[in-house]
Amino acid sequence: MTTSTIREWIVESINSIISGQPFTQADFDAQPLNGWEEIGPKPGIVIRSDREPAYFAWLALQWWVNDDDIRAKDFEYGEMRKRELQSFLERMER
Repeated sequence: MTTSTIREWIVESINSIISGQPFTQADFDAQPLNGWEEIGPKPGIVIRSDREPAYFAWLALQWWVNDDDIRAKDFEYGEMRKRELQSFLERMER
């Protein structure tokens, strides 16, 4: 992936996962640092997924990498995680 901001990377990463491509720790580690201020939680406010969908999508990508062993054993779990990522992506695009 050749992205310039973390937000673009999140969108590309989710689209990659949804299309069935592998997404590994190395992919997660390759995220750009530019644009973090755009998606990171704002100080002094309660963070909620409806207000900060990009941040929660980033967390979900980290979770995706960390639970590859569960997804390997449980197809439905993996599909549920994909739906969650898709939902964050849709909220980001609003």
